Amino acid sequence: MTTQTLNQDQAVSVDAERRALGACLLATPAYDPVADVAQAVREGDWYEPAHELVWSAVVRLHGVGRPTGVPAVEAELRRTGDLERVGGVVGLSRIASDACSSAEAAHYADLVHGYAQVRRYQAALVRGMQSARQADPLSIPETIAAHQAELESLAVGDQDNDFSRFGDHLDAHLDSLAVSLPPAAVTGFTDLDTLMKLMPGQMVVVAARPAMGKSAFALGVATANARAGAPTLVHSLEMGRAEVSNRILSARARVAFHHIRDGVDGLTQDDWDRLDRYTPELRGLPLWMDYSARVSPARIRSRIKTIVRETGRAPLVVVDYLQLMQTDQRNPRQSPYERVTEISRELKILASDTGAVLIALAQLNRGPEQRQDKRPAVSDLRDSGALEQDADAIVLLHREDYYEPESGRAGETDLIVAKHRNGPTATVTVAHQFHYSRLRDMTAEEETAR
Repeated sequence: MTTQTLNQDQAVSVDAERRALGACLLATPAYDPVADVAQAVREGDWYEPAHELVWSAVVRLHGVGRPTGVPAVEAELRRTGDLERVGGVVGLSRIASDACSSAEAAHYADLVHGYAQVRRYQAALVRGMQSARQADPLSIPETIAAHQAELESLAVGDQDNDFSRFGDHLDAHLDSLAVSLPPAAVTGFTDLDTLMKLMPGQMVVVAARPAMGKSAFALGVATANARAGAPTLVHSLEMGRAEVSNRILSARARVAFHHIRDGVDGLTQDDWDRLDRYTPELRGLPLWMDYSARVSPARIRSRIKTIVRETGRAPLVVVDYLQLMQTDQRNPRQSPYERVTEISRELKILASDTGAVLIALAQLNRGPEQRQDKRPAVSDLRDSGALEQDADAIVLLHREDYYEPESGRAGETDLIVAKHRNGPTATVTVAHQFHYSRLRDMTAEEETAR
């Protein structure tokens, strides 16, 4: 786009701003265009800084039911010390003289927003070119995914479906209550699924100290959900393909993990028979794995879109684990607190935008080890309190026999639902069988060979 074209667009944009803003300065009780303009214009849409100041004054006055004519806006700008920055009374009068009719205000407001979106699009393309020039050749997919996420956010930004009268959708909501909605994902633990019905857009944080079984829990949930026929995506930042494969094979076929780890030297004929029996089922699961150590919210969004295109459904997403993720900006000056806070918020937005259920594993600090009973609490979440705020549910894993080997609760793991935005909190006890790299229901009968 040439400089001349840019200048023409800027001139048309500024003209639209003056016409829409001028209509607001000539508002009357009979017809008030401020609401129409406010419905179209977003924060940061005004190209001229002076117009932004005038609009802010109009909004403040309108919000308290006061007139928005030139005298009232002049007094408000004088009060805030901004009058001279907009050209004084002469500047306000000139804007008012360019006013469109009240009936045209919405049209010109749409133009104001449209040209602002053009500028944002141009800026995004410039940033994309800068990122391409500075990109690490080993992380091109992540760079592209971040740029795609920015453009997608720009594309859907105008879909203002979140603002409406409460009653407009009430009948449809009541109708939906008469239909039994299946959960969007399952964990495979009967009591936990009863307590927490996982629905689209939810983010669940599963946290524990090391060696409590987080990864066994995560892979067990992923396999159970995939076995139920639902698409499932696992981002394994800590374990590679071989270890994850070994764990899933061990848990499903009930072959000792150390036998599989040792390969042919450790596997018995019975082990091979079990692996042969369950391999066809595992091969056909709708289970996608991403073993990249460089995972950001944009990369996860890209993977979700790929799976939705292939299956028509948003997947259950498991991230193992959150504190190893990168932000899309990759700012080397970010503190761990800032990085985890940004990732937490982006993951919650991602789940809401895509309709995916997102289970993010997280580490706890050493708080539990300072207490007598060693039981974890939400306040023990490491690096950022944003995890507690953003999560729809928080599940804390605790093993009494880890701290007391002679405990009468040997072999038991507590799944402590410490936060549950849509239901009660409780503790669900399951059995851990780490020789099979899995957790299972306490009352579940062993699966028989098919």
